[in-house]
Amino acid sequence: MAGVRQFDRDEVLDRAMAVFWRRGYEATSIQDLVEATGINRGSLYGTFGDKKGLFLAVLDRYGEKVAKPLMAELSDPDPRRAIERMLDSIIRRTSDPRFPRGCLNTNTSLECPNSGDEISRKIAEGLGQQESAIYGVLRKAQAEGSLASTLDPRALARFFMGVAHGLNVVSKAVADPEVLKDMARVAMSVWDEAKEPRQRGSTRAAGAAKPGSRDNAHNQAARRKPGQTE
Repeated sequence: MAGVRQFDRDEVLDRAMAVFWRRGYEATSIQDLVEATGINRGSLYGTFGDKKGLFLAVLDRYGEKVAKPLMAELSDPDPRRAIERMLDSIIRRTSDPRFPRGCLNTNTSLECPNSGDEISRKIAEGLGQQESAIYGVLRKAQAEGSLASTLDPRALARFFMGVAHGLNVVSKAVADPEVLKDMARVAMSVWDEAKEPRQRGSTRAAGAAKPGSRDNAHNQAARRKPGQTE
């Protein structure tokens, strides 16, 4: 029947996503998209308007298929583990050969800074949602007492968001996942340094009092009376 689209929209978006993700927005031509999706120019223009319209639809699809599962990692009831799981999820994806390198949003921001206001706004919206989700995790940690209440949770959320996108950028040039794991491990050490002071103190005290440690033996010797032996 005339006017009825004879293709699966999500499948077309997935195929177009792979091309944009691998080649970049500006380097992808309409012909590239026609060949990748298997639909003709008339159907493409009739459904999405133009290349930018298709790309905006692809960004929505990317958010649903890639970004949403990533954000779901932040639902872990343990706030610290939630941040770890988010970073680990990025490392697993960037190490998976089924996916192009990096992140579609990050790639577009770096490769096509002048891609247009609508595209820039949509990417900024996605980053804002990620920052807000991380911020919520950090606020929960402060409420529970596992993160110092004196810290600025908004600044820390932006730090972890920066680390997340830094992993995507580095993964485009470095194929070794151990490099990314080192980055994530150091980033999480910021959390450990940001615990409530009483927690840091109790941890240090526990470590200082380990049986058999040199410090413990020294303290016991200092407490002995002159001439007293064990």
